[in-house]
Amino acid sequence: MEYFDLHCDTLYKATVDCSGFFNADYHISVDKTACFKKWTQLFAIWIPDELRGSAATHLFCKAVDVFKHNFIDNDKITMMLAVENASMLNGNLDNIKLLVDNNVRSVTLTWNGENELGCGAMCNDSFGLTAFGREVVRELQRNNIAVDISHASDNLFYDVINISKEPVIATHSNSRTICNTKRNLTDDQFKIIRDMGGIVGLNFYKGFLNDNEVKASIDDLLRHADHFLNLGGENTLAIGSDFDGADMPEDIYGIDTVPAIYKRFCDEFGAKVTKKVFFDNANMYFTNFDIIL
Repeated sequence: MEYFDLHCDTLYKATVDCSGFFNADYHISVDKTACFKKWTQLFAIWIPDELRGSAATHLFCKAVDVFKHNFIDNDKITMMLAVENASMLNGNLDNIKLLVDNNVRSVTLTWNGENELGCGAMCNDSFGLTAFGREVVRELQRNNIAVDISHASDNLFYDVINISKEPVIATHSNSRTICNTKRNLTDDQFKIIRDMGGIVGLNFYKGFLNDNEVKASIDDLLRHADHFLNLGGENTLAIGSDFDGADMPEDIYGIDTVPAIYKRFCDEFGAKVTKKVFFDNANMYFTNFDIIL
C-alpha cells in the first residue's frame, strides 16, 4: 500500500528529546514503515502557544537542523517539512524567507490560542485574522506554501477563505457533526475546502474521534470518513494522523497500525476510494499546488 500522512509531531519529539526518526518508543519510526510501497510524511514543527518571540523562531531553526540530519528521500520515502503555529515568524513578515529557504510545504496559522496572525480554535475571545495574518496568508500562497486551517477559530477560517487565491488544507481535523469539538470542521467548512480543491486529513486523536474519548476506536475513524464521503469528499479526504502529538485509541498504536486501518477502509469503502484517501488525494494536491503557483 501507499501512505501519505499530512501531519505528525515526530520531529518535535525528536527535537526536544535529542533523538531521531528511528525510535521504537515513537508512533512513527522509519523502521516501522517497511510495509509501505510508498510513504510520504509531513513532519510538523510544533510551536507551543507559550513559546513566543525569538524563542519560537529558535525552536523552528533547531527542528530544521534535526530534520536535515534525519532526512531521507528515495523511491520509497518522501519527507516534507511543515510548521504548526506561525508564531515562529515572530510577527515579522521577513521571516517567511526562513520557510522558503527550508522548503516548508505547509503552515498551520495558529495553534489553539492567539498569536500575531489571529485566534486559534480554543480562544475564549474568538476572532479572525489580524492585519499581519492577512499579509502572511498572501505571502505564504505567493511563495508556494499551503495554508493549513487546522486549529483555526471559525472566524479565522472564514477570513482565510475570503482572501485565499489558492486551495487551503486542514491537515488534521475531523467532523464536528460526528464529534462536537471546535477543533473539528463543520459541514459547511468541509464543503468550502472541497469546492476550492483543498484536502482534509483525518485525525486519529481519540478526543477528536468520539465525544467520549475513552470509547474512541477505528470504528469512529470510519464514521468520520463515511460522513465526509457522503458530503462529496471522495477527492478531498486524506489522512493527518497526529502521531506522536496526541493520545491514540487503544486499537491505534502507531504507524504500524495503518495497514490494518487501510484494510478496514477497503472493506467499508472499496479499494479505489481507500487508495485516494490514504495517498492519491494528498499527493495530487501537492503536485497540483506546485504547478499552479
